[in-house]
Amino acid sequence: MEDTVTTNVIKRNGEEVHFDRAKIVNAITKANGNVERIHQMNPYQIEAIADTIAEGEMKVTFLDVGQGDCTLIQAGGQNMVMDVGNNDQGERVVSYLKEQGIGKLDYLLLSHPDADHIGGGDNDLENFEVQTVIMPEVANDTMTYQEVMEEISRYDVDVKYPEVGDIFTLGDAEFTILCPKPELLSQDDLNNSSVGIKLVHGENSFVMCGDAEAKSEQEMVKRFGSSLECDVLKCGHHGSSTATSDEFLAAVNPTWAVISCGKENRYGHPHSEVLDKLENDDVQIYRTDLRGTITAVSDGTQISWKCEK
Repeated sequence: MEDTVTTNVIKRNGEEVHFDRAKIVNAITKANGNVERIHQMNPYQIEAIADTIAEGEMKVTFLDVGQGDCTLIQAGGQNMVMDVGNNDQGERVVSYLKEQGIGKLDYLLLSHPDADHIGGGDNDLENFEVQTVIMPEVANDTMTYQEVMEEISRYDVDVKYPEVGDIFTLGDAEFTILCPKPELLSQDDLNNSSVGIKLVHGENSFVMCGDAEAKSEQEMVKRFGSSLECDVLKCGHHGSSTATSDEFLAAVNPTWAVISCGKENRYGHPHSEVLDKLENDDVQIYRTDLRGTITAVSDGTQISWKCEK
């Protein structure tokens, strides 16, 4: 039997699955999303959106963009994308966001101007209403960087160069800027120029710091100390041994770690040293190269996980 959609019921092989279409439409309207797409979606897509907008929940999706980074954060009817993968992933990211009914990005956070983090930025700027771009005040002499900056100028998007300690609100969540320390901003060291955040939703928290390496991690530990502790650590620099230093790992003390990297990538990410540290600390590891797109859902007290593979 084919799947059919009625007002509030999906019939899947004779089994009825109930969802609240009105709630979906209202939530997407609140976020200035593309409501019209609801009527074009198949039952599986509608069910997926219903899962993303449960009241009081925050959804953090680590997209599988190969050897790069892209994270979608949805909370309280607002949306943020942190990094957008390489140029060749731009359209894929746009398609994924549209499938979630997203039409507006409250924040587009570009951690630093390396291509594997900002490459798809021009695509997002062209396809969505972007309220604010957050990025470090450091340039890169590449066509990819120039294309992103041209789109920011073209759409007259507000750009914020954050300072350590700044706090931003995203729905019923908030995030604090952890790095970079101003002295580390350098076109000659883009990794340690990365903007990093601690994202908090109720009792749950995530630390995500782009490609920040040991030098920047050391400064974060000096500034924030034990307040870096989190539930989920997105390992810096795709699980490279240049990041997730001993001192930093001890401070964040995560239950889970996420590593975004490409399958059999030429850098050997994630490095065995990092995996060994995490395993020795009994940290559960999720890797996009092995599990595809990874989703963590916070209800404010607990975190549940779902993987593509």
